[in-house]
Amino acid sequence: MENHAPAVAQGRLLTLEVRSTGTRTWLGPAWAVLCGAVASSGLEISWHTVVALLVALLLADSLLGTVWQLAASNRWAPTAGKSGNPGQQGATPALPYTLPGSAGYRVSAFLGERIARWRSSIWPRLGSSVLGLAFSSFFALLVAALLGAGPLLLTGVALLVAGWRLALPRAREGVRLGLASCFLAGLPWLMGYATFRDLSLIGMEPSLVAQALVWAGIYGAAFHAYQLLSRETLSRGAGLLNLAHLAAAAMLVIVKQPILAGIVALVWLPQVLLQPLLLSTRDGLWYLGRVQAFTMAAMMVTALAAVI
Repeated sequence: MENHAPAVAQGRLLTLEVRSTGTRTWLGPAWAVLCGAVASSGLEISWHTVVALLVALLLADSLLGTVWQLAASNRWAPTAGKSGNPGQQGATPALPYTLPGSAGYRVSAFLGERIARWRSSIWPRLGSSVLGLAFSSFFALLVAALLGAGPLLLTGVALLVAGWRLALPRAREGVRLGLASCFLAGLPWLMGYATFRDLSLIGMEPSLVAQALVWAGIYGAAFHAYQLLSRETLSRGAGLLNLAHLAAAAMLVIVKQPILAGIVALVWLPQVLLQPLLLSTRDGLWYLGRVQAFTMAAMMVTALAAVI
């Protein structure tokens, strides 16, 4: 007779799974880190630089990306109704020396009801997400600490943004997309910049901070436009994408890089020419698949302005 006893997981408490997200657009955290690293002027041909860049990509795209995926999940939205297991309502023992109706009795009853609901309803539904969120956040902080004070600080800010998103499971779409653009675009750009930039130089030149924030903001605006286009908010998405390219070109003129500004204008032109077809076909993903290479090139050109 066959033995169908469950297999024992030898020496393991948690399981890690690595898989592709299946996204069709590449303008995201990984490209943001690369752009920020290029803008830092700190890239050089060495094993230390290669390893630091790979670790920064792992942090921004994989670890923090997992944190955001869990924090933005719809499963955190509260469900109506009480616990489906009323037999656990008395999970918390009564406090000693408390009489029915007293303040201590009411506190005990309140805690018992909440703990019973957690055990019978919330934990079975969200337990794996809670563990995954805690595990990913801890290792994100650990990896960021290896990169230095700047990436560690930015990772802490990113986790605060994720906590903000977690606390607003039913927020308006504009708020949700704005937080996503900050977490998945602006902060990764700054993370790549801070990984390879000497922070003492930034302290002596405050203009570098302002310039980095502007470039990260432009990247975040382009990413936000991509989010709108992928959700078929076509007119607003196309308008914001055009605005991001115009802002990039204008900033390049301001920092006296007219050649790079011309390149940004050239890669913006095919995107504009395809927008009438976008509005007629009403297919945002089709449009993004054909213009993303131009947008990514424009974002990298703006990063090169800090090096030249």
